[in-house]
Amino acid sequence: MDDNTHNKWDIVFKWIGLLTAIAAGVWTYYKFRDDRAVDLAHQQETVNRDEKARKNELNSFIFQRQSGLYFDAARSAATIATSKDAKRLKEARDRFEELYWGELVVVEDRRVELAMISFFPCYKTSGCQRSSVNQLNLPLDAAKLLKKYGPPTLENLSLELAACIRSALQEDRGVMFGNQKDALTTCPYD
Repeated sequence: MDDNTHNKWDIVFKWIGLLTAIAAGVWTYYKFRDDRAVDLAHQQETVNRDEKARKNELNSFIFQRQSGLYFDAARSAATIATSKDAKRLKEARDRFEELYWGELVVVEDRRVELAMISFFPCYKTSGCQRSSVNQLNLPLDAAKLLKKYGPPTLENLSLELAACIRSALQEDRGVMFGNQKDALTTCPYD
C-alpha cells in the first residue's frame, strides 16, 4: 500500500469514527430525552396519585363530619318533636340551634337546608309550614305536599328532615341504606 492509499483509508476511518461518535452522541441524547420524559411522566403520575389520595382523605374527613352532623340534626329534631322530658328537650333544642346557626351550614345539602329552615320556626313559634320551593328553587304545589306528607307538624317535619338527610347522603355521597323500594318517608324537596 502506498502513502496515498494509506492516507485515503486513514481519512475514511477517521470519518467513520467521527460519524460513529456523532451517531453515538445523538443516540445518547435521544435516550436521555426519552428516559427523562418517562421519568417526568412517572413523577406526574405519582403527583396525581398523591393528590387524589389527599382529596380522598379530605373527602372522607368531610363525609364523616357531614354525616355526624346530619345524624345530630335528625336526632335533635326527633327529640324536639317527641320528647316530654324538659331536660332532654332543652339539650336537643340547644344542639339543633347550634347546628342550624353554625356547623351544619358548612356541609349541608340544599334539601337538608330547606328541611332545617322548615323545622326551625315550627318549634320556636309553632308557625309550622314547609318551604314553597324544592332544592332547585322550583315551586312546590302546597296541596300535593299536604296530601302526600300530611300537615306540617313537628313530627312530620322531623321525619322529612331525616328523609332529606337520607336522600342527600344517597344522591350526593352514593351511600345506600339497604334495599329500599318506595320509602314511605321521602324528602319533599327532592
